[in-house]
Amino acid sequence: MYEFHPYFTNDGSVGLYSPSYDDIYHSVTGALTEAYEKFILPIDMPRYINKDSLKILDICYGIGYNSKSFLNFLYNNFSQNNSEKFLNHANNNIEAIYTNKNNGQAAQCNDKIYTNNTSGKVDQNNSFKNNNATIYTNNILPKIYIRAVDNDKILSFLSPFIKTGKKNIQKQNLDFEYKAVNKFLTQNQKSDYKKIDNQINYFLLSQIINKIPEIYDNKDFIDILFSKDYSEYFEPDIKGIFKLYRSNIYKTIPTNNSLPFLHNIYYKYVANCYKKGLKVYPLSDVSFELINGDARKIISNDTNEYDIIFLDAFTPSKCPCLWSLEFFKELYKHLSADGIILTYSTSAAVRAAMLDSGFAVGKIYNERENKFTGTTATKDYKQIKYQLSEYDLGLLKTKAGIFYRDQNLTGLNEAIINTRIEEVKNSNRISSSRYKRTYKQEDSCNTML
Repeated sequence: MYEFHPYFTNDGSVGLYSPSYDDIYHSVTGALTEAYEKFILPIDMPRYINKDSLKILDICYGIGYNSKSFLNFLYNNFSQNNSEKFLNHANNNIEAIYTNKNNGQAAQCNDKIYTNNTSGKVDQNNSFKNNNATIYTNNILPKIYIRAVDNDKILSFLSPFIKTGKKNIQKQNLDFEYKAVNKFLTQNQKSDYKKIDNQINYFLLSQIINKIPEIYDNKDFIDILFSKDYSEYFEPDIKGIFKLYRSNIYKTIPTNNSLPFLHNIYYKYVANCYKKGLKVYPLSDVSFELINGDARKIISNDTNEYDIIFLDAFTPSKCPCLWSLEFFKELYKHLSADGIILTYSTSAAVRAAMLDSGFAVGKIYNERENKFTGTTATKDYKQIKYQLSEYDLGLLKTKAGIFYRDQNLTGLNEAIINTRIEEVKNSNRISSSRYKRTYKQEDSCNTML
């Protein structure tokens, strides 16, 4: 039987506990907040939005916080009302074309089309229904492709249903031993990231069910989704749409004709509640693909180059197969020339493996916590905003900086861990604890001088 252990984190989003790793997947201070602060805010968004297309690889997608937060950021920030400020930052070559609504000829009116076209030609396919309206064509923002990879199919299927924005969280009755969860919830911290817009969840649901029809028959997934024990952790609107879709698809609709049916359900039961029109990023310009399996094999067989890679695997000490030198060398092949990798990990072994793979490596600064809380890697050192310090670089030369090895990208976690343990044991490098003591002493002396 599949084990599912949810809890509410301090910002009202759902976190999960893993019995196999005896650890939690998400920060108890806020799962959604963590996604924004470690994976979304560090991105130089205007530079990437300036592209014609954008490819994103989400490694260890889980219940989807990183991909959903990225789409949520675009959806709520790049709109008819405020996209100009982002486009100005991106230095787009944007021109205003004044048109006559009736025949497309240039005229003195207050309608504008913003395009990337400098030829002065007006797209004859654009039509205008409202006077004095600024219309932003779809080619302002990029076409986005997201490939989400995870070996846990059940969690991936549950991702569109996960609740965010729950209020008034009280002490929870957990079905697992992790006292830190309730301890952190008593601190009553505030977060700016409260909710994933349900349009994002509807979008992901439509993408998953039309590309992976087996979701209808997955017993473990269905049992969890409709269990009364877990109902508070899922968005009721999304469950309702899925339930309606599932019941009707079995009765009347062939599986290969499911997309039009979902489209009709969406507009009949959903769209009236979310009539935002051109005021939001067009999700029709987004393609989402979920692939379940070993990320090492999937990425090795991938032919794409990605602009943004989210690396959100479980901690290196427990899941080293996705933090090895060989895995980072594989990621290097799949990162575009101006692309970026983002991860929450600050491990010396991880940063050392990144550097040895050819990456320029930097740190992620968390403004709210006023400290560095993650790592970035690129092929161009000029993109690194926060460089590794002298102390950071020195730490990489200690035993802590000995990276994990997985020569054929097929090793088991236990074997990879044991190999590193032996290498550390036989190494003549200084220990990280001794290095830290020495560095503090030297730093203290320099300060006194």
